[in-house]
Amino acid sequence: MDGNDNYVTRGELIRMLQSWQTGELATQQLWDWASHRFQAGRADFDDWDGEESVAREVLTMFDSLDLHLVLVEDVPLHLAFLQTPIGAFGEGRSAWHAALAALDYAARRRNLREDPIYALYCD
Repeated sequence: MDGNDNYVTRGELIRMLQSWQTGELATQQLWDWASHRFQAGRADFDDWDGEESVAREVLTMFDSLDLHLVLVEDVPLHLAFLQTPIGAFGEGRSAWHAALAALDYAARRRNLREDPIYALYCD
C-alpha cells in the first residue's frame, strides 16, 4: 500500500509524533500532515480491531489538534495509546481518554490565547 495517501499505519503515526516531539516537525506541519491524511474520513488504517482503529482515533485527534488543544508535551499519551494491542481497543481507549481528561484545559486556553493555531478555541 506504499504511495497511498489514504492508508495510515500506526508506525507512521508514531514516527510523525516522535518527529514533532524532537522538534523536527513544527505543530503546523504535523497538523497539515494529519489533515491531508485524514481527508474528510477517506483514510484507511492498518490496525482495524472489528469496527475500531487506534490509528484512526489518533489521526482524528491530530486532524483537529487546534480544537483539542493538543500540545507536543502530550505525545507520550498518544504513543501509549498507539501501543495498544489488537483486541484491547476498549481498554486502550479508556486509558487514553482518562489521561486526556486529566490535562488542565483551562490553563491551556489561557496560555494559548495568542497562539494562531489554537486561539480560536481559547475564548
